[in-house]
Amino acid sequence: MYSAKEAAEITGLSTAALRYYEREKLLPQIRRSSQKYRQYTEEDIEWIKMIQCMRMANIPIQSIKQYVSLLIQGGTTLEQRYRMVQAHMENIKKQIADLQNAFALTQSKLSFYEKLLKDPMHQNITYIDEWNLFQHGGL
Repeated sequence: MYSAKEAAEITGLSTAALRYYEREKLLPQIRRSSQKYRQYTEEDIEWIKMIQCMRMANIPIQSIKQYVSLLIQGGTTLEQRYRMVQAHMENIKKQIADLQNAFALTQSKLSFYEKLLKDPMHQNITYIDEWNLFQHGGL
């Protein structure tokens, strides 16, 4: 069993975030000690890690709630969960493609600035001139 503080350290979340997850019913019922302190099991920690993974994939809290609710219901909801995960997978693929495009553009812009910095005549370049140079592959 882990205290809230220990669970927070293990997961990298704050105790406030853990309480939020519990309040939002993203976690199963967390056990309490006789003094009413939360006690997290290994299973609870794994559950929290699953939610963190879903949050990193930008899955909305409402969708996670729905998924958790279906998960708790058991095998009868398997197909619904499969469809949800499949949809989330497509969303993640799109995010990856978007990030790859953003990375490529940022890399191009960085290279462009490196070239600008090497040439002192570009110190007073206007944003319009810079934009035109960048757009047309100048330098």
